[in-house]
Amino acid sequence: MLRSEIPRGTRVLLPVMAAKKRRLEELLLAVFFRWGFQEVVLPTFEYMDVLTLGLGEAFKERMFKLEERQTGRMLSLRPDVTTQIAKLSATLLAGQPRPLRFCYVANVFRHNESQTRNLQELYQTGVELIGLDSPEADAEMIAIAVECMQEVGLHDFRLAVSQLEFCRSILAETGLRDEEREDIQAALQKKDTSTLETLVTQYDLSRHDRDMLLTIPSLFGKTEVLQRAAQLSQSPAAQAALENLAQVYDILKAYGLEDRVLIDLSDIRGLHYYTGITFEGFTSNLGYRVCSGGRYDHLLGCYGPSDPATGFAVDLEALIEAIEHANPLPAQSGADCLLMDFRKDKREALRISRELRRRGHRVARDIIVRDLQGSLDYARHTGMRYGILMGLPPLTDDEAVLHDVVAGTAQHLALADIVEYVDAALKRTAPTVKL
Repeated sequence: MLRSEIPRGTRVLLPVMAAKKRRLEELLLAVFFRWGFQEVVLPTFEYMDVLTLGLGEAFKERMFKLEERQTGRMLSLRPDVTTQIAKLSATLLAGQPRPLRFCYVANVFRHNESQTRNLQELYQTGVELIGLDSPEADAEMIAIAVECMQEVGLHDFRLAVSQLEFCRSILAETGLRDEEREDIQAALQKKDTSTLETLVTQYDLSRHDRDMLLTIPSLFGKTEVLQRAAQLSQSPAAQAALENLAQVYDILKAYGLEDRVLIDLSDIRGLHYYTGITFEGFTSNLGYRVCSGGRYDHLLGCYGPSDPATGFAVDLEALIEAIEHANPLPAQSGADCLLMDFRKDKREALRISRELRRRGHRVARDIIVRDLQGSLDYARHTGMRYGILMGLPPLTDDEAVLHDVVAGTAQHLALADIVEYVDAALKRTAPTVKL
């Protein structure tokens, strides 16, 4: 057991799952590239004190720590890519023209005590837009997130959009002490109305403030939510937050996305650096989000010149799980076909393999010694579509048999025609992974 054990919160992705993950990455990166984003690759670990500048001291408890041997400084496996890109943008790229449009594929590491999903290594892909302070930039992030979900074939999803400054201004109005405000905020984050009702009764609040706080969890829906929220507080900060959210929603309507978007003013979850519009993507099949993001206008200022910014990340494994619930993905193989050559002279087999690979197909040669049935069983087990048989009597040196592993059929062909025939057959056949 010890030899196969891995740390809690990690897992091994076997070929089928690894191929689905890779396919998702390709599809999502293609969306990001279409919107003009450029890929960056960032270190897996950084100096802990540098990351803490952006993430805050409280986040240290969630970091995986190690020591740099040469200096004794503490390092951390990256718990967040946004902070890394903010640091990059504010330091090495401080003088570059704005906006900066970056995308990435990366794994992040966080201590996680969640009972529903205790993963401590997460696979993400995402985008960051640096240098634009406008509702259009926020709407663009949401529109890209919608396109990502549609691109991978997930249709049963909604994005819940919030404005953190609304809740923050409401809490500031109440005059609660810091620890009391944190308790209220924790109850709102968990959408725990029972605890919220208990807290507002215990604390020294006016009737108006109690009613105001108890109303927040119900601020979920369409544009009528904005009208109801506007009646709760007349503070300039609250009204400005609602106006900002209304502007973003109007732009999303211009995109034709109002059916995909819900307003959720009770949502104040997320990392502490968020400053305005935030959003999360959900599907009815999962109890946790598949993507999340938002505006973080002060984060770059922790590392250099301040700059407005927004972005989002997709949780790849959550997205795979959501797709599997809706429409299970077929198995992915490591090859399109298996070339089984029983002849001593392998030059023709090598030529056929090389030519099919040159045309973009995945070809594995079966170089282990076994019988034909064993080779076909192997091809079937690993999800290959075709098997090419050469050199087994009664075949002549000019003949081959093409086995359709999925259909269970076999066809005799002239060896000279095998490349063209297999090339055409593979192009007709749907991909083994279709998201």
